[in-house]
Amino acid sequence: MRRRITAFTGIPLYRMTKDWDYELRRLHCSSHWRISLGNENFAVLENLPEVFVVPASLSDNQLRKAAPFFINKRIPIWSWSSVDGVSLLRMSTLQIDTPEAHSQLASMLYAITLTHPHLKEPHLLEVHKGCPSVSDIQNSYSKLREMCMPESEKQFWQQDERLLGMLEATQWLGHVRTCLATAVDVCKLISMKKTTTVIQEPGDSDLNCIVSCLVQLILDSSTRHLSGFQALIQREWVTLGHPFFSRLGHLRSREELQAPVFLLFLDCVWQLAQQFPSAFEFTETYLTTLWDSTHTGLFETFLFDSEYERQKIVSSSNVKLMSVWDWSQQFSNEDISLFKNPLYLLREELELAKPGLKTIPDDAGKAAILSLSSVWRKSSGILYLDVSAASIKFWKQCYLRWIPLANIVGGGSPSSYLQHCILAEEVINLRQQIESMKADSVPRRTRIRTNLFFSYTSTKPGMPAATANNFRTSAFPFSSNGSAGGSGYFDRKAASCVPLHTYVKHSSLVSMEVLEDDLSESF
Repeated sequence: MRRRITAFTGIPLYRMTKDWDYELRRLHCSSHWRISLGNENFAVLENLPEVFVVPASLSDNQLRKAAPFFINKRIPIWSWSSVDGVSLLRMSTLQIDTPEAHSQLASMLYAITLTHPHLKEPHLLEVHKGCPSVSDIQNSYSKLREMCMPESEKQFWQQDERLLGMLEATQWLGHVRTCLATAVDVCKLISMKKTTTVIQEPGDSDLNCIVSCLVQLILDSSTRHLSGFQALIQREWVTLGHPFFSRLGHLRSREELQAPVFLLFLDCVWQLAQQFPSAFEFTETYLTTLWDSTHTGLFETFLFDSEYERQKIVSSSNVKLMSVWDWSQQFSNEDISLFKNPLYLLREELELAKPGLKTIPDDAGKAAILSLSSVWRKSSGILYLDVSAASIKFWKQCYLRWIPLANIVGGGSPSSYLQHCILAEEVINLRQQIESMKADSVPRRTRIRTNLFFSYTSTKPGMPAATANNFRTSAFPFSSNGSAGGSGYFDRKAASCVPLHTYVKHSSLVSMEVLEDDLSESF
C-alpha cells in the first residue's frame, strides 16, 4: 500500500477528498462543483493532483478525453467561488490549434457556464500575454541580485550613486506591478461584473499561481489569516503543481527553467501588506522567512515539481519529509511570535476597520474625515488596491538585509513594529480594565500577554524591555557579519545558515563578538 505524506500542523494538504470538500462547503458552492477522482494513482494526469474540483456537469471520461488537447494536460480546475456564486478557475492553453481542440475547449467553457447562478458565460483571460514570462522574471531577478550583492564597501558606494537607475533597469518592480494589476482586473470581473473568470497560461503552473492567489487575497479575508494563507499556498502552488524543483534550481535543474516565480508572488503579497497594514495576520518577517525556507532543501513543500514526483519519492524511499508549515521544527515560540502582526491583533480585538476613519484632502486642500464603515459593509472585506507606479515599493528587508551599510541603526520598519507591539498590548490591557470597571469587577492585577515579540516585560514599570537596545537595525531580525556602521562584509552562504533565533537573541549589531561565535559554531 502506498505511503502518504501526512499533515503536521492541521494545514490541509489537498491530497484527500475531505480537504477539497471542506473548501467547497466553506464557500457554499458544493451544488455546482464536484471533486473528481478520475486521476487516482495519477493514472491520467501526472501534472495534476489525484483529486481536484471541476464543474459538476463534467464527467471523468470527458476530462480524460479533453486533457490531451491542453498543454501538460492542464484542464480547467476550480480555485475559488464568491458568495454570489461567481468563480475563479485556472487552466493551460491549447496544445494544438485544431477544430477538435477548440471543440473540447468549448465543452469545458459550457460546463463552467452552467455553474454560474445566471448561466453567464465565463471570461477567458490569457495572463501570459500581459504578465512577465518565466525568462523575464529570471533576467530581472539576476539584475536585482547583482544590485543587492555588492562585494565590497567601495562597490556599495559606487552603486549607491546610481541605485535608483539600477533598480529601474531590473524591471522587477514593473513585474510586481503588472501581476498586481492583472489580479485587480480579475477581481473587477468577479466582484463588479459578476463574471466567472478562467485564467489561462501555457502549462498553468507559474503566472496562474500568482494571479489566482492574489485574487483570493484581495477578495477573501480568510486567506489573510496565517493558516488561511498557508492553505492557499499549499493548494494553489504545491498541490496544483508549481515546479519548485526546476524554478528554484535544486540539484541539477536546467538553467533555462530557473526563475524565482514564488519570490515575485511574495513580493506582491508584501505590497498588499504595505497598503493594508492591519489586514494581514502575518508580518514581512514571515514572508522573508518563507522565501528562505524554499532553499533549505529540508521540506517536501518546496522540493518537487508535482504531486506525482512528491508521492513517488515518498513511496519508494524511507526518507521522512517534513512540511514547512510546522514552524516549530525550525524555530522557538519566541521566534514564531515575530510572524504575528500586532496591527492585525488590534483589528480583530477592537474591530477597528469597521468604524475606521480615513484622512483625505477636500476641495479646499484641507484634511477631511471620511467614515469608512459604509464602504466596509459594501466591500465585505475586499481590498481596494492601488496599482499606480507610486504605490509600488522596494522590499528592503528581503533584498538588503545582508548589507550592513544599507541598514538603518535604530530605525526602519522594525522600529515601527516594536511600537506597534507595545501599542497593541497596551490598548488590549486598557480595554480589559475598562470592561472590568463597567462590570464593577476587580481589575486584573497582571497584564494580559499578547504573545507578541515585543511587550512590557521589563523590570522597570512602564518601560518596555525591547526599547533598551538602541542598536537594532532595519534588517532585524536578520543580520550580517559586520558592525552596524562598519565596513565588514561577510560570507553570505555562512550567514544564511544561522538560525533565526540567533539574530533575535543577539539583535544588537554593536556586540558582534557573540554573533561571530555563533556563526563559527554553525560550521
